[in-house]
Parts: sequence; C-alpha cells; structure tokens
Amino acid sequence: MKTYPLLAAFLVLAFAPLSRAQDASAFQACSSCHSVEEGGRIEGPNLRGIVGRKVASSPGFQYSDAMKKFAETHPVWTEELLEDYIKNAEEMVPGTSMNNAPTIRNAKTRKAIVEYLKAQK
Repeated sequence: MKTYPLLAAFLVLAFAPLSRAQDASAFQACSSCHSVEEGGRIEGPNLRGIVGRKVASSPGFQYSDAMKKFAETHPVWTEELLEDYIKNAEEMVPGTSMNNAPTIRNAKTRKAIVEYLKAQK
C-alpha cells in the first residue's frame, strides 16, 4: 500500500481550523456567563486554563459553599470531570451557583467545549 505523507499532512492542517471553529462555536452556550480572555470575567469564573487547574480556584471569584465542598473531593479539573460537570452541573454539585446552566446532553458538544477550553491557556 502506497502512503502519501504530504497529502496526509495537508488534510490534517486543512481540517484543523474547522475543528477549532466548531469547538469555539460549542462554547457559545457558556460565553454568556464565562470568559476565557486573560483577566476577563462576566458573571461566572474565568475559564482560561481550567483544564488541570484546581477546582474552585479562579482568582477573585466567590465560589458557593457547594463548589468549595466539591473541591475537597475533586481537587483538579480534568477533561473527564469537566465533561461530567457540563452534562449536568446541578446534579453533580447540588447547590452550585451555576444553577441556570444549560444542560448539555450531547456528548460531542461537551467534548468540543472541553477541547476549546483545553486550548485556552
């Protein structure tokens, strides 16, 4: 079987921006309350650099007691933990101040949001 490394590299590069655009589009559900801009804040905590960051640790944000308690047993935001939280924040952290959060049932959308957040460093 003949391989075409140049063609493969081109295809990866050609479709990468589309994927990033889709990830950013998925984040629209979050952007009315959350910023990823350095130093930016809207209503919720800034999500820049959240993947790998300590739970309930965004500077200047007053977390609910429920989220602080959750942080005791879930010290770091992993990709998997974020996906679970995005799926249903209120179910995962009863009493969270993110009580008007959109419940995102679609796994591909949740994954796209986490991929977008992962790129925001």
